[in-house]
Amino acid sequence: MLRRTIPLLLPILLGALSLRAAEPMVRIGLDTRATEWVVKLRGGGQICDRAGNPVMTVAPGEKLRIWWDSRGISDPTEEYRVQVSHPLPSAEADALMARLRAAGEQPDRVKVPDADTWRVLDGHFPTVTAAHPLLKKLQDLGMDELWVSSEPRAVPPRKGRALYAITEAYERRPLPDAGVWLKPANGLVTLEGKGRYRGRVDIFPNAQGRLTVVDTLDLETYLRGVVPKEMGAWDFPALEALKAQAVAARTYAVANLGKHAAEGFDMTDTVADQVYGGRDAEEPLTDQAVQQTAGLVATYAGKPILALFMANCGGHTVDVSQVFGGDAPYLRGVSDYPAHPITLPFASTLPVPPQASQPWLDWRLLRLADGIIPATWLDPHVLDAPATRAALAGPVMALQQRLGVDAQPLAPGGNLYLALARSLGFDRVVEGQERPQDAVYFEADHLPGPDRLLAEFLSRRGLVPEGAWLAQTPPTLGEALQVLARMWQDLQPMTPGEGTLLLDRQVRVKRGGPEPLPLAPGLLLAEESPDGSLRLVARDDVQVGDQLEWLPAGGPAQILVRRLDPDGAAWDRYSPSAHWRVEYTEAQLLALVQKRLRVHGIRGLRLLHDAHGRVLEATLVDDHGRAHRLRGMHIRGLLGLKDNVFRYLTLGHGADRHWIFYGRGWGHGVGMCQTGAYGMALEGATCAQILQHYYPGIALTQLK
Repeated sequence: MLRRTIPLLLPILLGALSLRAAEPMVRIGLDTRATEWVVKLRGGGQICDRAGNPVMTVAPGEKLRIWWDSRGISDPTEEYRVQVSHPLPSAEADALMARLRAAGEQPDRVKVPDADTWRVLDGHFPTVTAAHPLLKKLQDLGMDELWVSSEPRAVPPRKGRALYAITEAYERRPLPDAGVWLKPANGLVTLEGKGRYRGRVDIFPNAQGRLTVVDTLDLETYLRGVVPKEMGAWDFPALEALKAQAVAARTYAVANLGKHAAEGFDMTDTVADQVYGGRDAEEPLTDQAVQQTAGLVATYAGKPILALFMANCGGHTVDVSQVFGGDAPYLRGVSDYPAHPITLPFASTLPVPPQASQPWLDWRLLRLADGIIPATWLDPHVLDAPATRAALAGPVMALQQRLGVDAQPLAPGGNLYLALARSLGFDRVVEGQERPQDAVYFEADHLPGPDRLLAEFLSRRGLVPEGAWLAQTPPTLGEALQVLARMWQDLQPMTPGEGTLLLDRQVRVKRGGPEPLPLAPGLLLAEESPDGSLRLVARDDVQVGDQLEWLPAGGPAQILVRRLDPDGAAWDRYSPSAHWRVEYTEAQLLALVQKRLRVHGIRGLRLLHDAHGRVLEATLVDDHGRAHRLRGMHIRGLLGLKDNVFRYLTLGHGADRHWIFYGRGWGHGVGMCQTGAYGMALEGATCAQILQHYYPGIALTQLK
C-alpha cells in the first residue's frame, strides 16, 4: 500500500543536521511489543550474543522460539495525553505552559520537526476516558482547542526473569539477558508473521518488559524495502516517479538517523516513519529506482530536508504551517494540475453522426458499428424511427456471417424480437430447458404456444426486457438493435482491451509494461462518461494518462473509446482516494468524536476552507453550545476522513441525522504527492522536476 498518513508526532530533526558523509548503516525497529518471536535462519546459522559470540547453532529449516520471560506482566508502550492548542512558536508555547502551571498542571512540550513550533502536552493517562476530567477542566478555563493524543510511554526498565530459546524439541535454552544477534548462513532471517529480512537482526528486551527487534543494514538496501511499500511498482509503474520516491525516502532516512536512539534504533517500519517491508517487499522496478539514484538526497541551504509525502494531495498541497506549524520554505503548497495538459490527437476515419450525444449508448450497441451497421445509424433521429424487417435484414445477415451461423432470413410477421432470436438459432436450445410455469412468471404466457418458451428464455437471459412482451407499440430501431447487440454478446462475449495512454502513443496495460496501441487503419472513436454512457466523436484530444479501451477490428473499423476520468485532469487522479464519499449516522459520528473530545452530542460543525477547498480549521459545537476548535491533522482524525479537503451535508434531524462527507485526497497534504508524482512522470517529467515541483527551492545533492 501507499504512504497514508504521517502522525502528528513527527520525527525530531536532530539539531542543525548539515550534509555530511552518509551513515553506512540504518537501524530499523521492526517491533517493540511482543514477548516472543518464532524465527528461522535461511540455511541454518547461529544465535550469537550481541557482541557476536556464538551461543547456539540452528539447523537449516529449524524454527526457534525466542521468548522473554517477563514474569507474566509487561508495561504498556503508549499512554494518552491532552494536547492544548495547535503547534505554537516557542514564546507562545512557554506562555501557554505558564498558564497551565498557574492552574495546577504540569505540562511539557514536544518540538515539531523542521519547524520552530512546539506541541504543549498535559497529563498522563492509561485510557482516553481517563483524560476526560482534564479535558473538562481545561474547557472550563476557556481553552477550546484540545485533543487527546496517543504518545510513547517512557518508563524505567523492567527486569524480567530471563531470555530463552525454545527448540522444536521443546528444549529450553537460556540466552544472554542483553539479547541476541541472529546470524543466518545464507543472509536472510525469517520472523514468523512478519517476513524475511536482510542485514543484521537483533532481538533484545526493552523497558516495557517486551522484546525489541531491530534490523540493521546499509541505507541503499534499506530503501529497496521502503520504496515499493511507500509507492508500489505495480500501482505506479513509472520509473521517474519511483526515483523521486527513492530520493525522498533516502532524504527522510538521512535526516532522521538516531530519532529513536533511546530505544535502540533509528526509525520504525511503519507510517510513523517510513513503511519498510524487508526482502519480501523488493521489486525489480523499485530496485532500479534506488540504484539509479544511489546516494542522492534533497537539500535546502545545504541540509537534508524533511521530505514529507502523502498518498494523494486532493488537487493541491498545503503549506506546512497549516498542518504542523513552522515555516519550511520548501514545504509550500503547490498545484497538482498541469498548466498545459499534454494531449494526443485521435480521429475517426469513418463518418459518425453529427452532434452524437446519446446518453443511452452502450458498449454492446457501439460494437454493432464495426461492420454490422453503419456508424451513422447511431444517431438519435435514426434510432428513434420504427424498426422494420427490411432495415434489420442487412445487420442480421452481417452478424450471421461474423458468427459463422447458417443464414436464415428474418421471418415475416409475428414478434420482431422472436424473429431476431430465431435468425441466430436461439430457438434450438429451449426445448427441454424451459418450462411453461416460467413463461407465466416472466409474463410471456399470452404469446402463441411455440413462442412462449423462447420468449421466457430470452427474458431469463436478459436479452429482451420483460416488459417488451406486453408493449402496445412496435419497437424502435434502437430498441431492436439493442436486443440484437445483447444476443451477439451472449453468443460471443466481448471484453475490451484496456490501458493507460502514454506519451509515446503506447499504452500500459494494467499490471503490465508499455506496449503498442493496437489500432487498425479504420477507426471509430468514442468517449465514455463516468456513468458508463458512450458517444461517438469525430476527433478527440486525449490527455496523456487517460484510460483507453478498444475492441479488435472484426469489420472495416476498430472501436477505440477514451474514458473521461471521473477524477478530472489533475496529476493525482490515478488513485481511488482522488475523490471519495463517507456517510455516518449521527450515532456513528458521535462515537468517532468521543474518542478524542468530551462531548455528549453534536449541535453543528463549522468549517474554514482555504482557496483550494482544504479545511484549515473546524469548529465542532457540542450539545451544550460549547465550541471545540481543531486544526491540521486533528480534523480528519476526529471525523475519520482520509483528508482535510472536504465539504459535507446533512440529511434528517436529531438522532435520525445522517452526515455525508464528499472529499478528495488521502494524507496530510504536505510535501510530495505520490499519485501526483506518477501523473507528472506519465507526462514526461523527470525525477528532478518532480522533486523540485513538490519541494520548491531544493537542490539534489550526492552524499559523499
